[in-house]
Amino acid sequence: MSDADTVLGLAQAINQKAKDSNGHHVEELDADAVKKCSMFASCSIVPQAAMFGGIIAQEIVKFTGKYTPIRQWLHYDIAESVDLKVEADRSPMNCRYDDQIKIYGRAIQEKIGNIRTFMVGAGALGCEYLKAFSLMGLGCGPKGSVVVTDNDNIEVSNLNRQFLFRQQHVGKSKSETASMIAKEMNTSLNVVAHQTYVDPSTENIFDDQFWESLDFIVNAVDNIKARLYVDQKCVWYEKPLLESGTLGTKPNS
Repeated sequence: MSDADTVLGLAQAINQKAKDSNGHHVEELDADAVKKCSMFASCSIVPQAAMFGGIIAQEIVKFTGKYTPIRQWLHYDIAESVDLKVEADRSPMNCRYDDQIKIYGRAIQEKIGNIRTFMVGAGALGCEYLKAFSLMGLGCGPKGSVVVTDNDNIEVSNLNRQFLFRQQHVGKSKSETASMIAKEMNTSLNVVAHQTYVDPSTENIFDDQFWESLDFIVNAVDNIKARLYVDQKCVWYEKPLLESGTLGTKPNS
């Protein structure tokens, strides 16, 4: 934090000099923003990197002539996810999660590791989520787990967007293959794969005890009926749901 204070002082001096010479300046620097930039500029976190990668890939497609590229500023801000007023131990642990620890602290990283989540679907979205979970350390702690279910098998047509899969995986289970590859990325990932529908007929597997044990649920499936069912379960058990996909709020009850 002392280095951040030094950077803030330098930024304020530069801004004041510009103001005195009638140059480009702001009336008042955002001290919190300057400190966060100086403290975390060297850090890379998986979800943010993936988002920027997606934007860049989309812009490349646009630049080739399909659709209109962004020709103005795109502002992306997650600064509010960090509160410097809250005390946190951000000292590195010499581990693969050090960038996250530097930003959010050791306590948050421990909490991420011990999260218990259930993901329905292991296709395009599911592959991205599983990669992120393994690299972030989500479900990698002694009490954490990631349960994945998908009854589909991998097809050739999936390979252009379900990036964990390769030609040799065609015909194999999506959930089992994606879980295996995510486990290779981080051997600490506590992942369990199912090939089971999520509907009333499987409530002997995904029973009350199972739903009550979860911290949050992820929908990564196209099937509207399954998404509605999962949404209803989340409402009933008062669990947060990370919903994604097309059709807006149609899959929500």
